Amino acid sequence: MVVSRANFYAPSGACVSYNDANKGFIIDRARMQSDLAEKLRKRGVGITLGVKAVGVSRVDKDGRREVTLDKGEPISARVVIDASGPVSLLGRGENICWRPYDLEPAYFAVAGNVDAADDAVHIYIGGKVAPGGYAWVFPRGGGAANIGVVVGRNYIKGINIKALLGDFLAKNYPKAEVKTYFAGCIPCGYRRGNLALPGLIKCGDAANATNPISRAGIVEALMSGGLAGSAAFDMLGAKDIKQTKKICTDYEKAWLEKRGARHLKLAKSKDSLAKVPDEDYNIAAKTLSGLSSEKVSMAKIFGLSLSRFPRIVWAMRHLM
Repeated sequence: MVVSRANFYAPSGACVSYNDANKGFIIDRARMQSDLAEKLRKRGVGITLGVKAVGVSRVDKDGRREVTLDKGEPISARVVIDASGPVSLLGRGENICWRPYDLEPAYFAVAGNVDAADDAVHIYIGGKVAPGGYAWVFPRGGGAANIGVVVGRNYIKGINIKALLGDFLAKNYPKAEVKTYFAGCIPCGYRRGNLALPGLIKCGDAANATNPISRAGIVEALMSGGLAGSAAFDMLGAKDIKQTKKICTDYEKAWLEKRGARHLKLAKSKDSLAKVPDEDYNIAAKTLSGLSSEKVSMAKIFGLSLSRFPRIVWAMRHLM
């Protein structure tokens, strides 16, 4: 489903609408994953569901690794790509990114009868809405939407995230009919480090590839997954360990150029942005909400912030 704008809601409720000429898409992840699995099957890829990888060995003398499963016999492979999420811990003890950075809790509902525009995503910020994070409403079409909250790691003490979502729904979407709830965690930090070793490549959430501020990760997962697949193919053709190690380095450099360098800057700005007082956002939203959505641009937002809201600019200094 195509979306053309984003609505940002300040703690006061004031809304700033931002149009993007490039537009965007709401993706049904369950259907996307099912379609991808079917395409892989048609290409001869073996797929096993309902089995969890719980460990991976170091490279043996034959240049292979053994993946331990929670059910059945282990699997031996020349290259293992870890796309198993933020808390798999595969590669623990090796010189690779095996732990999640800045892990944050998220909780969301799939609901119907949601009174929100289908051509926009809706983002809410504020200390009472989602401390250190934000609440979101992503349309699914036909009055349905994903509605959720993510809370900053430094603000979770004493927070009941389920109650937080309940309060948000009651205040903003009292007629919403919740069909089901989902809980999860998001690795919201990023540090430059080893993402690949001979025979083991990290990508997606397992590589902390999530955008630290937006917490978005689908595009990052697709990008890093594509790079990981290419690196794995190259590893299979490597002549020696020296060439294999260069492939690892090239993979990490490619990710740094694609998204990693920007994620490093975003990670440095994240905590500062969370500390900006609600009142600053209220005033900024009030000022910007007077403009038509066609006139709101990132340049306009930055220009107004620079002259009127120095604390917001200071929080964003790492992005400059």
